[in-house]
Amino acid sequence: MQRRYLPGLILALLIPVSLMAQSEQESPIPYFRYSVTAGIGATQLYSDLDQAQVGPGGYLRGNYFLRHGLSVGLELQEGLLRGVDDEPERGLTRRSLNFYHAATLGFQFQPVKFLQDDHLRRIEYRNSWGKRALSSAYIGAGIGALYSLQWNVRRVQDVDGRAFPEFSGKNHGLNYLANANVGIELPLHNLKPNLLDSYVWNLVVNAQLNFAFDDELDGYSGESPANNTKNDTYGFLSLGVNLRF
Repeated sequence: MQRRYLPGLILALLIPVSLMAQSEQESPIPYFRYSVTAGIGATQLYSDLDQAQVGPGGYLRGNYFLRHGLSVGLELQEGLLRGVDDEPERGLTRRSLNFYHAATLGFQFQPVKFLQDDHLRRIEYRNSWGKRALSSAYIGAGIGALYSLQWNVRRVQDVDGRAFPEFSGKNHGLNYLANANVGIELPLHNLKPNLLDSYVWNLVVNAQLNFAFDDELDGYSGESPANNTKNDTYGFLSLGVNLRF
């Protein structure tokens, strides 16, 4: 009687094991879950000042990958935001030199890597350098805070010691902002299977646009409609080195 049921019992035990083996897939979690990127570049301030001048900037970013092609990270950034008016106001030309420090929390999304199936992911190292670079293109967005420190903002005061509206504003203070990123990682590695225990290096080209929630990045935020009409924005174009581990 026991022999009669033995084949059925063995079959019942083997079916779940077989189904698990068939449904097993490669984890969507990448082998390298962390990355650190450092870079330098150029900033450009877009404000109520007539001329948007170029200034230097640098950043350090740490990312954590939730899955292939999707990561969250914290970016620290500092640099100079510069601008100047074409014509003087009340005999003095307005200008700005903002030594800023910013911190933003955001995400990066690589559509091609996110949509890759397991097979394509395993054989990615066989692709050409150009194809691997294009597959690493990303978009991103973040939100954070920026501390402004104006170095040479100019103000003209009335007889009561108050700045005229077109010259009023803060010399330093905290601002909040949101940003959008687009970029590409140029591989400095070949991803061969026998090198999986080593680090992965990339050269990162990134373009970022930062939108302030106020009108303080240029140091002028008076209520004069002819001179202060919109919130400030700045762009940051950078080149960095990325380490995945």
